[in-house]
Amino acid sequence: MTQQTLLTEAFGRALPLGLNDRFPQGPELDASLTQLIGSARQSWPLLDVDDALFVEHLAGRLNKDSVLSGLHAADLYIAFSCSLGDPVAMQALERDVLPQVPAVLKGNLPPGMTQDDVMQALRLKLFLRQPEAPAAISTYSGRGALLHWMRAAALRVTQDFARARKLEVATPDEAMIDTPAVNEDADVVYLKNQYAPEFKAAFQEAMASLSQRDQNLLRLQYLDGMSAEEIGRIYQTHRTTIWRWLTGCREDLLKKTRKLLAERLKVSESEFSSLMNAMQSDLDVSLSRILRKA
Repeated sequence: MTQQTLLTEAFGRALPLGLNDRFPQGPELDASLTQLIGSARQSWPLLDVDDALFVEHLAGRLNKDSVLSGLHAADLYIAFSCSLGDPVAMQALERDVLPQVPAVLKGNLPPGMTQDDVMQALRLKLFLRQPEAPAAISTYSGRGALLHWMRAAALRVTQDFARARKLEVATPDEAMIDTPAVNEDADVVYLKNQYAPEFKAAFQEAMASLSQRDQNLLRLQYLDGMSAEEIGRIYQTHRTTIWRWLTGCREDLLKKTRKLLAERLKVSESEFSSLMNAMQSDLDVSLSRILRKA
């Protein structure tokens, strides 16, 4: 079996239903996929990406309006590699793409927020992998430029932060976890209200179980408002490593909280998943509140 056959088979496996006629297999598809991969490799020569896995990823993000020749293949290539946690890809993105994102934030920052705040939150939003879902960077489709997609994500982060700050000012600490998010399902609101004490206890216990370094990192970020670069100066470590540490802290915190709740709550699997998804949306607020009281 030739490499081209492997690629077209991988493409066909991952192609959404109803698109087989839109992208028929054959020499033309072989040539298009080979050209896409070649172009992506030329842009990011240091990345080590499995061709078949990349083609599956690419195919899974196509729709009836997609045109292979119109995809931003190089952008999709590095985004896919970042979604797998490849440190080389993340360093490349940090060096070549992320520094261009803050330009869109000028004039769009709520009072009291800095570009560093938004960029740190954006990194966590895009690269934090949850038990129920892959990293958000994996949803990038390649239909538009990755930089534009990330700038839109950064603006959404500022909106989320502004909303959270308003809630924190307007709502007592103890009621924070009960505050419904925009468009939140009534059943989810009920679950949050019903199990708020259990979640708070599990969250605090999970927080206490973190290493001293991880607790200090979270305090520096959430209490002192320090950016990854500023924290890096304290630890004499590059900011890329710092935000990876912070991502790891949050992942560990969520995993331990989830484990403790799973042991204590007597709810169905679907209810538990809904509850955890809802609680995760409050993670930044919960961290700030608990650290203030620690």
